[in-house]
Order: sequence, then structure tokens, then C-alpha cells
Amino acid sequence: MNYLLKIMMVAVALVTAIPSFAVTDKEMEQARAIAAKHYLRYANNGSDYLDQLNPSSVGELSKSLKPKEQENIKSFNAVAVPKDYASWDKSKLVDYWSNTFFKSPGLKEDGKKCLSILAKNLNKMTVSAPSESSKPAEPPVAETKPAETSQEPQQAPAAEPVAPVASEEQSVESEPVMDEASVVAQAEADAGLVDEQPRKSSNTGWYIGILVVLVGVVIWLVMYASKSMKETGATLADRKAGENEIREAKRAAKEEQNKLREQYASSLTSKNDEIKQLKAKCVDLEGMLEAARREADSTRRELDAAKHEIASLRQRVKQGIANSPAVQPESGAQSKSRPVQTPSDTQEPAPKSQSAARPGGLPPVVFLSYVNQKGLFVKASRSVNVESSVYRMDVPDGHHGTFRVINDADILDRLLENPGQWLAGGCEIENPEDADIAAEIVTLQPGEALFSDNTCRVIRKAKIKFI
Repeated sequence: MNYLLKIMMVAVALVTAIPSFAVTDKEMEQARAIAAKHYLRYANNGSDYLDQLNPSSVGELSKSLKPKEQENIKSFNAVAVPKDYASWDKSKLVDYWSNTFFKSPGLKEDGKKCLSILAKNLNKMTVSAPSESSKPAEPPVAETKPAETSQEPQQAPAAEPVAPVASEEQSVESEPVMDEASVVAQAEADAGLVDEQPRKSSNTGWYIGILVVLVGVVIWLVMYASKSMKETGATLADRKAGENEIREAKRAAKEEQNKLREQYASSLTSKNDEIKQLKAKCVDLEGMLEAARREADSTRRELDAAKHEIASLRQRVKQGIANSPAVQPESGAQSKSRPVQTPSDTQEPAPKSQSAARPGGLPPVVFLSYVNQKGLFVKASRSVNVESSVYRMDVPDGHHGTFRVINDADILDRLLENPGQWLAGGCEIENPEDADIAAEIVTLQPGEALFSDNTCRVIRKAKIKFI
């Protein structure tokens, strides 16, 4: 409520203060000088020196003008100034010099572009209340005939106002008769009152209109303030609750953010430590790898030397076997087909009853080729074939027997060159990686095979070892 009272007091003060302000001659001339300065400035773009001037009258401004502005101000001075400005207020003064004046003919169009800034600067003026001594100096009072009669009271025209006064005195018996000087003074006062009445009546309409507007503004402000206070009182609790919720949410979000930062920092530290450890391990592994490479190179050189030595030993064994007196070379085709006997294959001759092939079975000794994927020996012969024989099989009953790898130098080279083809089907190799450096194949355990339906099938593989 205190707020509303203050608004109403300000509005009443504005209403009562409006009639006390009017335009004086000095203020009118100052406004005219300001308008002339802005008009000249916009009429000529090269007149920036006018920005430094602050004249209080057009005469003072004219003393500082250059030839171009002296020429342009002639059109400005040609426009007549109204004589009733003493009844104006500040708003009418600003409106005249920033709008109405520039609608006059003969003014330059470029100079009329100053209206907005001109109105702004005119509003900065202060319009003061006219003093009592300045009233006789007003142009309408100075030009009236009663003023001339006051200067020459002895002339006949000054006596004209006396007649009505005298007649008025005769109609009222109670009033005393005034002398000639009093009649003249009364006439002058009456003349002044007659001049002031239109002035006051002309301002009354403006004052009433402004008062109505201000009263409407005050009523609207009261209604708006009342409504705002109701809405504010109704929503104040909700607003505070909302602010508290927002504050709590921000606090929780900040705590969660700090927690995530701590977790991230801890995780980053652990990861950095882990990376350092892995880097150290990598360095160690690189050193170990380099050492292993050097060792592998050394081993490879030793292996190459061993291979050369094995090759030379095989050559020597071949030469020794060829030069052995136990082997008798034969002529013709019989020497080519006759098998080469080795110490492991040499046995005593079996009795005729055992050496003879049994009906529907195998002979006591057969030489077999490699075993296919179905577990069957692909070829069988009664003698060693250097190009295809792999196993020697002893068959005591003609159907079931045991087999071992033939230990022959010529066959050994072929088997070691491709052990996967010749030996994998019928043997379990204990050290297959030593095939390149092996000089002999030893049968650790003979395999078992069964002959039936004209096929010889592996029942159990033989176990061998490369040495």
C-alpha cells in the first residue's frame, strides 16, 4: 500500500506542477538557436565545426558561421516565428521546433534530416516559470492601445474607458467615486485581464486532457500493482520451493561430478602404472626375443652343420654297403629285382611247411607300402621295392601279423624326405620334428595288421622314433 500511495502522490505532483511552467523569450530564442544549428549542420556535411558551438541565440550563432552557412541560414530566418509562444509548455515547444517549423516551405531537404536528434537535444532544455516582471514585456501586451494611453494619460483617448466606469459607479450607490488616475489604472488592469483570459482558457483544455490521462495511468497502475501483489503472494512459496529444488539439484550434480573426477583420476593413475609395467615387460621381452633370435641363429648354424655331417655319413654308409662282400651283384634283370638284404631283415630259412603260403592267406613275410586314409596298405610284395616299400610284415598264420619300418639306407632317405606321406598312416612318431636331422628310424613297438577279403588293414599303428 505504501508503494501505491507514493505513485498517487507523484501523479498529483505532476498534475499540479504542469500549469506553473511556460516558455520565456530567452528559452524561445535558445530553442530557435538549437534548431538553426542542427539545420545548418545537416544541410552541409562539411560544417562539422558547428558541433563545437553551443549558442544561446541565433545572433550569437551567426557570428561564428562560415560563408556557406551564412547562405543556408537565410532560408531558416525567412520562416516567421509565432507570437503566442508564451502560452506554450515544454512539449509544445519541442514539437514546434522539431516538427511544425520544418514543414514550412523554402527549407533544404537535407537540413530536415536532423529532426530526431534535434528533438532529443530540445528535451534537455529546462523551461522555467515566467516572472511577474516579464509579463509587460510580452509582445501582445506591448502592442495593445491601452499601453499607449498609460504613457499619455492627458490625451482624449485615455478618457474613453472612464465612461463605462463612471456609469458603473452611478448604478452602485454604495461605491465611492474614483478619480481620473484610478480610472486609468483600472482600465489598464482590465485590459491586462482581457489579454490573459484567452491565454488561460487556451491552456485549460491541455491541462484537463493531461489530468485525465494521468488519472487513468494512476488507476491502471493501482490495478496492475494489486494484481501483481496477489500473483506474487500466491507464487512466492512455489518460487522458493523451486529455487531450493534447483539449488539441491545443482549441489547433487556437483558432488556427482567431483566423485566421477576422483574415480577417473584414480583409474587414470592405475592405468598409467599398468602401462609402465607393460612397457617394462615389453623391454624385457624384446631383450629375451633378441637373445632367442641369436640362439636360434646359432642353433640353425649348428643344424646345418649337422645335416651336412649326416649327409656325409649316409654317403659313407652307402659306399660301405656297396663295397661289402656279402652283396653279390648279378647281371641282367635279375640283379635289379633282387632285394637288398640288411642285417635286420636276415633270418634263418623257415621250414617248408611255414614258408609256403597258406590257402587264402599271405606268405610268412611280405613287404608293404604306405597306409591310406582308410587304414589299408596300398601295395604288398614278396620282396623289397626301393621305390614303394615301407614296412616288413611277419604273418605266422597267413592272416594276422606284426609290421615294422624297413631299416634300409636307400628307403630311409625317401621316408625322411616326406614322413607325412609314407609313415603317418601306419605309425605314431615320437619326435616328428627331428625328421630333418635323423639318420635312422627305430621301431619302438611293432604295429598289428589283419589280412581279410584280399585287403590288409591296420589294427594298431607301430611306434617309431627318429635318431
